[in-house]
Amino acid sequence: MEALTQGLGPADIIKLLATNILAFLLFLWVLRKYAWGPLMSLLDSRRDKIQADYDSAADKLGEAEQLHRDYEAKLAEIKSLERERVQEAVKRGEEIAQRLESDARAKAGDFLTKAEGDLAREVTAARLELRSQVVDMALAAAEKLVKEKLDDRKHRELVESFIQDLGDVRG
Repeated sequence: MEALTQGLGPADIIKLLATNILAFLLFLWVLRKYAWGPLMSLLDSRRDKIQADYDSAADKLGEAEQLHRDYEAKLAEIKSLERERVQEAVKRGEEIAQRLESDARAKAGDFLTKAEGDLAREVTAARLELRSQVVDMALAAAEKLVKEKLDDRKHRELVESFIQDLGDVRG
């Protein structure tokens, strides 16, 4: 600092100091008016924008939470409807199965009744035919007996022949 003040008197130093102070104050005033004010307003606007963004984010978070709750409620409602529809489908399936089973049982019963009726008719027809064949055989045996003279030996031969013919018919 001595190099700056060399060759200057005390009045010159005071003038220099006063000029420096005045220049510094003028610099501060210019800085405050043209730099500090706009800088502070820029910082204030930035702070306000950040606060607005934060508030907007908080609102959006609240909306997102509400949407999530709505989504969960809808999902629960859909699951409930799904359960109801599955239960209805199972119930309808069981009803259809019961109806099919009862129809099958009724048809089987009808078929069995018809088969029993057919079997009874066939048994009756077989008995009538057997009776007719027995009558025919008895008539044939009686005819043979009437045509031949009966002695004990002939009588045995005819009976054995009849039994043999009867065995041939059954076999």
